[in-house]
Amino acid sequence: MEDQGQAPLNDRARLLEHAKEAPKEPGVYLMKDAAGVILYVGKAKNLKNRLTTYFSRIPHEITRIEFLVQGIRRFEVILTETESEALILECTLIKKHKPKYNIRLKDDKHYPYLKIRIEESFPRIEWTRKVKRDGARYFGPFPSAWAARNTLQLLNEHFLLRDCSDNTFRHRSRPCIQYQIGKCTAPCVLKVSTDEYREQIQGAIQVLDGKSDELEIELKKEMTAAAEEERFEEAAFFRDRLQSLHSVTAIQVVDESGRSRYRDVVGIARDGVNAHVAVLQVRAGKLIAVKHVHVQNSDDTQLDSEVLSEFLAQYYLQAQADSADQKREAQPGDVSLDGVTGPTDVLVSTAPNDLDLIEKTIGLSVLIPDTDAEKQLMQVALTNARHALEQAKKTENGHGIQALEEIQSKLNLEKVPLRIECYDISNFQGADSVASRVVFMDGAPEKTLYRRYKIKTVEGQNDFAMMKEVLGRRFSNAEEQLPDLVVVDGGRGQLAQAVDILKELGLESVPTVGLAKARTESDFQAAEVESSLERIFIPGRKNPIPLLPHMKAYQLLTHIRDEAHRFAITYHRSLRDKRGMGRA
Repeated sequence: MEDQGQAPLNDRARLLEHAKEAPKEPGVYLMKDAAGVILYVGKAKNLKNRLTTYFSRIPHEITRIEFLVQGIRRFEVILTETESEALILECTLIKKHKPKYNIRLKDDKHYPYLKIRIEESFPRIEWTRKVKRDGARYFGPFPSAWAARNTLQLLNEHFLLRDCSDNTFRHRSRPCIQYQIGKCTAPCVLKVSTDEYREQIQGAIQVLDGKSDELEIELKKEMTAAAEEERFEEAAFFRDRLQSLHSVTAIQVVDESGRSRYRDVVGIARDGVNAHVAVLQVRAGKLIAVKHVHVQNSDDTQLDSEVLSEFLAQYYLQAQADSADQKREAQPGDVSLDGVTGPTDVLVSTAPNDLDLIEKTIGLSVLIPDTDAEKQLMQVALTNARHALEQAKKTENGHGIQALEEIQSKLNLEKVPLRIECYDISNFQGADSVASRVVFMDGAPEKTLYRRYKIKTVEGQNDFAMMKEVLGRRFSNAEEQLPDLVVVDGGRGQLAQAVDILKELGLESVPTVGLAKARTESDFQAAEVESSLERIFIPGRKNPIPLLPHMKAYQLLTHIRDEAHRFAITYHRSLRDKRGMGRA
């Protein structure tokens, strides 16, 4: 490694002189700031020629490059024998140092699946992130938790399947509200036979296997009718369900001719600086899986060919390294982590930069779709990439799946709370009483589902009666899906009220918790002021669960509680102001 020295200032002339002294051989260069932090790692066939292009006196037209150059205080070079070796080393250093200005890949290995335990008499469709060899049928992966949940809800409603947990199912003595509103056949109390229910679940399996024509036609009719009647929110609802259905059924219907075909199909979707790649794995002519990868630090000035070149090198060199590590560590009888044989070629939508170098380095042929089957595969890859990118944008202000899984663990829930609803009452001495409902989907606010309620049946200060009215009005709406978790603002008393109300409505299976704000406890003689933590109250548990500020669960739950309070009090103030002006 050659150290080119350090310039006290970002002196382009000084750096240019150092660049002119660089070797003309292939290798890798590392751009560093004043603290020695690596800002960018690059490769070159001729280091001298490449480096001198950075430090001209004229500012670069591309903003990203100009910002990079302004931060460089020195650079280092590492010589390699060949350009291919330089590419391999570049990818290794990017993975190790994660430079600010390099494109980096973030492989999401936890995309959701739908699972059906077909050996059971009355199976349900479950949402999961783990695929096990347990005899169950798995479908997916879906490009987002939102897409998986939307499809699950659609299939449950269309085929009247149970959605309750196994524990609730075993202990029910009477049908729940889902049966009463016509959304379940109540297998829990044998309102339907095993054979009849088996037909219901087989219908859902056929849809997940790609045979969804009838269901798609029905959804399109509903969407068209809603749009024609200007019920645009409902039309968007049916549109989203269609997209979710396509995201899983599309990959089930592709069957490429040629049983010996082992290939990957790479589809890329970009929107400004956001980019996402879907990799379809075709093995023995069958599409068996979809891998999703977030592309970080891409720039909207970069062409798809440039981003693809970076992706292919990093993705396949890392895959080969992982495979080699797995073989070295394998014990007799071990099975590979994903059980997937590597591809012999890769389909891409556009030729990447340095195509010959990429093919030589990763040892795979990189091809553009030619046949109808190849074009169909590419369309599926692009559809999955675009859908995943859209969902990532929807939830970019959310808390992420880690927060939801932490809530599931802390509250001992049977499933991840993808849909959380929070309710809050607002009034002043019983006047202008209102309530709010806010909904978080996949850990992010879903403001199209927020609702405001003006209390109609209660006079005076009676929060229990007000909450009963609100929950009754909300859960009488048979069209809305049930939440995975209900949060009420308050402690043990408010929670007990909410639980009693839901029990009266036949919804005791819906998990409900109370979220109490931190309390300050002190007296005027105390030397210190003591403050309690935010606390979660759970039915049947005496002591609350404390929430620490650094926890993702804390951040999400307090966010939804504060959002519900803000939404309610804003409505209350607007009504009070109107009344003061004589308009309410």
